[in-house]
Amino acid sequence: MNENNKNQRKKRTTKYGTVYNDLLAKIKSGALKVGDKLPTESELTVLYGVSRITVSRALKELADINLVYRVKKAGTFVNGKLNHKNMQLIIPVILAYYDEADEIMSGMESVTLSHNIFLPRFNSKNNVVRERKILRELLDGNNVDGLIAYPCTSRENVDIYAEFLLRGIPVVCIDRFIEGIDTPLVTTDNARCMERIVDELARRGHERIAFFSLSDKMAITETERFKGYCSGLIQNGLPLRREYLFESTDINRRETRLSQTRQLALRRTFAATCLDGCAAMAEPPTAICCMNDTGMRLLYECATQRGIRVPRDLMLTGFDCLDENEIRTRGLMGVRQNFYGLGKAAIELILTILDGKAYRPIERIGGITVLP
Repeated sequence: MNENNKNQRKKRTTKYGTVYNDLLAKIKSGALKVGDKLPTESELTVLYGVSRITVSRALKELADINLVYRVKKAGTFVNGKLNHKNMQLIIPVILAYYDEADEIMSGMESVTLSHNIFLPRFNSKNNVVRERKILRELLDGNNVDGLIAYPCTSRENVDIYAEFLLRGIPVVCIDRFIEGIDTPLVTTDNARCMERIVDELARRGHERIAFFSLSDKMAITETERFKGYCSGLIQNGLPLRREYLFESTDINRRETRLSQTRQLALRRTFAATCLDGCAAMAEPPTAICCMNDTGMRLLYECATQRGIRVPRDLMLTGFDCLDENEIRTRGLMGVRQNFYGLGKAAIELILTILDGKAYRPIERIGGITVLP
């Protein structure tokens, strides 16, 4: 545990920490507004049942982070302008998957090195029940300044995400926002990246290009990938055939309540069904654009089991490409998301919000096309 974290924990448990944290919470929530005068030190000693020295220390620390200012013979007033370099911010990060987590966190830490920020890290394992438990524990702890989340779905836990905003705690989402509430988003430029994949497939002579998604209830960022697929076909003069759109009716809603092992089994069954459907077509697709690497790997596995040669008989493309060697060795292609850049942009965005500055509701980060 670093020194800042030790000091933060100590502050929560000491008498002066009780005064400090309570006044801090009231200022952040708006119960005490900019310009408001705080009770006198004598009044605070009675209110909190502590000594005057304890109160004086708490007020001094609030002044040190520029949250209050003291006027001789007049009293202490709320300033409301946080000096983040002198105050430790606690900003939990909830991620849904393991694979990209380290890169996302590295991007955030590149910023937090120059700020006094503690980033507790949680993994929901793409399970909405687990995600809800984490969110509730963070709210009950009542000691966070912001939240960065890679949500399991866009709607499932909207009520509890809304509770963060009701308490004045900003939320920044990665990859998909929470529908219905104001949660700024940091995401890849999904549409343009998928267009680039279709452009490359067309350049290689593919005319029958399919699209594979594990759900028809797509999050906004996944919807953008589908738009990129459609616009890529149109720009290259290729037909968009309904029978080439492979989407599950309810797999996403079902899988986010299952263990990761059972999620994979559910996806594998759907992928096999899709490939069998392709084989029965008079004009099967020669390439399939997958929503992500998970879909690409499932189709690759099922194709190999059925004697379909990839990429000779069927080209598969992914979206994430965390393992570039896998892509190139198997002769596949895809887009590698800049997870480091996503993490860096997310922490910068939440700091902008905490500073009360103007911000863009969506930050788009470019990806890199990975070719064999």
